[in-house]
Amino acid sequence: MRDLFDLHDHVAVLSGGHGAIAEAMADALAARGCHLVLGARRVDRCEELARRLTREHGVTALAHSLDVSDEESVQSFVTAALGVTGRIDVAVNSAAIFWAAPPEEVPIERGWRRVIDVNLTGTFLLAQAAGRVMLTQGSGSIINVSSFGGLTTLLPRDGSTISYTTSKGAIISLTRDLAAQWAHKGVRVNALAPGFIATGMADTIEKERLEHLTADIPMGRFGRPEELAGAVVFLASRASSYVTGAVLSADGGRAIV
Repeated sequence: MRDLFDLHDHVAVLSGGHGAIAEAMADALAARGCHLVLGARRVDRCEELARRLTREHGVTALAHSLDVSDEESVQSFVTAALGVTGRIDVAVNSAAIFWAAPPEEVPIERGWRRVIDVNLTGTFLLAQAAGRVMLTQGSGSIINVSSFGGLTTLLPRDGSTISYTTSKGAIISLTRDLAAQWAHKGVRVNALAPGFIATGMADTIEKERLEHLTADIPMGRFGRPEELAGAVVFLASRASSYVTGAVLSADGGRAIV
């Protein structure tokens, strides 16, 4: 059973490569022996994490500048990752931004187009670039980070992030389509759909709204970043070798209510 989750000598690329959630996923992969290339616009934050991963897990961990909405930047990132061992075995698409406003007030450029460019187009660009490498290899696992918001939505009392939830729903469709196209060529594509996690975006939620949101979660609490660790290792490893086109929810049951 231990061998099923072994990732020694694998190479993973991870977009949005800093912050508590990305750090938890990177830690989990590195703990299983996976080399990592972390990408984000704030490359200094990625460098700090990469140094720690190398020190604590003995893997090769690199940081590289990445704007997922820019095709040339994505290709440069993938090329850098190929410099580690000449392979890319895992791609984790976790870069995301959001905009909170009622639908009638969302500004098109900043509140809609920019969110779609980063969350959806960015996911496709990295999946496409990493996928080309994996198709040549005949193997690989792509993990697209969606959200419970791609499966359900919020009531007005809890706010609106319509461009974010729209992008996350589209990521699920994208995941299924890529999985169908590439399954026979050895490339698996799955989605991870976290719920509310007690860090990052959740830190901006005011107390009353936080109470409503928590009440709607069957498990009665927000998740912790490390509670995504097992899910990402499962989808990255041979433990999920017959899983593709799936959406793995890690949301305390929020999407079922």
